[in-house]
Amino acid sequence: MRPLFLIGFMAVGKTTLGRALAARCPGMRFVDLDAEVEAAEGCSVGEIFATRGEEAFRALESDMLRRVAADGCVVACGGGTPCRPANMDFMLGAGTVVWLQASPGRVAARLLEAPEGQRPLADRYRSDPEALAAFIERMEAERAPHYSRAHLTFDADGLDTADEVEESSRRFLELIS
Repeated sequence: MRPLFLIGFMAVGKTTLGRALAARCPGMRFVDLDAEVEAAEGCSVGEIFATRGEEAFRALESDMLRRVAADGCVVACGGGTPCRPANMDFMLGAGTVVWLQASPGRVAARLLEAPEGQRPLADRYRSDPEALAAFIERMEAERAPHYSRAHLTFDADGLDTADEVEESSRRFLELIS
């Protein structure tokens, strides 16, 4: 099986669904792109953003994307990964790209549940729900032209309970088969 790339805005459930798919499919390996960058650099994504900036992180992310993509793996990409055209071109040529979509309200709730520092681009909006909603709307609109190049789309609203994850992974596998 060619690599499967899960893309979409932060907190749509790429990691949650990716782990569930790998657990459900013998021989499939899950790769979280952010975690791979963190392991290679010895610090968190938030620390990379704070000390080296977003561009440095994006360069590390782009390099790691090419290193981890292999047959039999499902890669949960960072929300900004597809926004570099060369990254999207690479993913589209190397495997199947699926855009996970979740409602803005669901994304906001998930972002607020994440520990501070885990989502550096959204952290400044944690105390202002209206500003967070505007941030999500603005960033999703900016990224949609990149995300829309995906081979497939998938509704990722139902990934908050174990039962929802199980049902979503079943529906996802039907979609890609």
